[in-house]
Amino acid sequence: MVSSAVKKYAALCMVCLCSSLFFLGLYQFNNKYSQNTIQAANGILALSEEELQKSPMRFLVSGWAFYPDALLTPEEIRDESHYMRYLSIGEHTNFSSPANPSPYGCGTYQMTFFLPERKEAYALEIPEVFSAYNLYLDHDLILQMGEPAQGTPLVQNRMVTFHGGKPVTLTIAVSNYDHFYGGIVYPPAFGTMLAVNTTRGIRFAFCLFSCTVTFVCALLSFYFSRRMKQKNTFLFGLICLAMCGLSSYPVLHMLAAAPVFPWYTIELFCIYLVTWLIVVLQNRICRPGFLPAAISNGVGAAFLVYAFVYGMMASHLSLGAIRFFSASVFCYKAASALYLLIIAVLAIHRGEKRSRPIFYAAAAATCAFIWDRLLPVYEPVIGGWFVEWGSFFIAAAIGYSLWRDVIEGYGNSLIFQEERKQVIRQLSMQTEYSRQVSEAAAENRRLIHDIKHHLRTIDRMASEHGQTEICSFLLQVEEQVAASLGHSHVAFCKNPVVNALIEYYYGMAQTQGTEFQVRLDLPDQIPLTDVELCTVLGNLLDNAVEACSRQKQGVRRILVAGETRGNMYFLKIENTYDGLTLQEGKTFLSRKGASADHGIGLSSVRKIIEGHGGDLDLVPGEESFLVGITIQMQKLFSKEHSDNIDKT
Repeated sequence: MVSSAVKKYAALCMVCLCSSLFFLGLYQFNNKYSQNTIQAANGILALSEEELQKSPMRFLVSGWAFYPDALLTPEEIRDESHYMRYLSIGEHTNFSSPANPSPYGCGTYQMTFFLPERKEAYALEIPEVFSAYNLYLDHDLILQMGEPAQGTPLVQNRMVTFHGGKPVTLTIAVSNYDHFYGGIVYPPAFGTMLAVNTTRGIRFAFCLFSCTVTFVCALLSFYFSRRMKQKNTFLFGLICLAMCGLSSYPVLHMLAAAPVFPWYTIELFCIYLVTWLIVVLQNRICRPGFLPAAISNGVGAAFLVYAFVYGMMASHLSLGAIRFFSASVFCYKAASALYLLIIAVLAIHRGEKRSRPIFYAAAAATCAFIWDRLLPVYEPVIGGWFVEWGSFFIAAAIGYSLWRDVIEGYGNSLIFQEERKQVIRQLSMQTEYSRQVSEAAAENRRLIHDIKHHLRTIDRMASEHGQTEICSFLLQVEEQVAASLGHSHVAFCKNPVVNALIEYYYGMAQTQGTEFQVRLDLPDQIPLTDVELCTVLGNLLDNAVEACSRQKQGVRRILVAGETRGNMYFLKIENTYDGLTLQEGKTFLSRKGASADHGIGLSSVRKIIEGHGGDLDLVPGEESFLVGITIQMQKLFSKEHSDNIDKT
């Protein structure tokens, strides 16, 4: 017990350590704000040839000249009559200031580049800006997104190019009256055209891959949920579909310009839909109890509606309402992470099925939330945010648990189909057996009817003719009766259902020239039902007949023997074969061609035998293949004991 607990806590510590190292690695190497590159100072970025070769791309975080509350052109900035201060992107995510405590307003950003003399092509990537803006290079307006004068934004990830060889001044005039993120929220990327395009291409490929994978997972989940009637799989499909929606936004922002609303509302809805569905699914898998599940599901649904309403009304809310929503988001994320971890721990202690991967994923998600709050400003170069990675870990763990259930259910379905085929085959053989019995009975009735006529003829001939003719006629009748009764059914055992099954394979074996020997004793105490007996014998005899049919030389022989020894029943089926077997590990597979049902027959037999506490042994020899079954007999009460029980 102690050893098991120690292993669990050690595994938990290892998961927390690995996840922490993962997030610290993301922060250090996949963060726009932690790039060890030369930044601008006082509105000027001067780069040498060596610096560009060492770092061909950088994110313009610091050193921006900023003109608040003014939508300026480069010519208007020259008169130096406007108030200016220097700031860093990410330091202020809106236009808020002590004088203007609001995300709404306007401002102008400016930076001057001093680049090497050679005329190399450079690229500037402007990420999603939730504001309308004009972009100038020197005095030329080269890009306009939305209507800055009216503050009507369009969101798109854009890239502009220019040549070096002379100082270049970049001016971005921004206005916002619709979104609580005002100004340039994410730092632009600057570098050689090759470096910027490479980063954009990798980011686009990553987002497209994520979108495609989640969409395919959603389709597979919906398919299996409909095929196997599993609600959990359907809910997981909804999670994948919501994550696909989140993954698609960077792709859409790189391909086309779109208004902020309603797309931002849909994105916000998808974020909290994923969180709510994860809580619902984990409740269904970990089963914390009705009351905790009902409360957590209800709170998640309420917050989902709350986030949707907020997204629809964000452009009309005050700064206080926006800050209240941010605080409630923090509380909800913290409570969700803690709740998911607690119910996973409790599920582990209760020994709930499939709970261990979810437990470790919940621990990793908790680490994601903690590091998201402990570390300074973070924005990924490629990939998702910390909380998004945490949601991915839990979704992947839930998907893994559900996928194992689907695989197990699909395997059981295949076994069921094989058993159904065997039952249908059994019924077919019973029908054929009944037909033969009916034909024999009809022949006997016809024979008896004819004998009556023959007896009348004998009586008439006895009165008209001598004894010689009577004897001769009786001899002919005897021969006819003997010929009619020549066909008889072999009784292999006392069980009529099993007897019909063995007779069927007996006929198949004789048709292909195989010697078929049966020494089968089936007592009433055997724990298998008739269907189970036919499934076991049918699969094993089917394999035996099929193996003999592939035998090119030697005597073909099948032996079926069963006997009782004490409280145990021993069944043996042995057949000659060509000495070749198809095997995966310790599992023998069928050689009936390229089929998805390889080994299903033996798997079905093994499941039935082991389900009754028996053993199945497969022994391949040089010339014969032996299948041995050992199973314990049922204990039957004596009649006297049963009578005593009835009286009691």
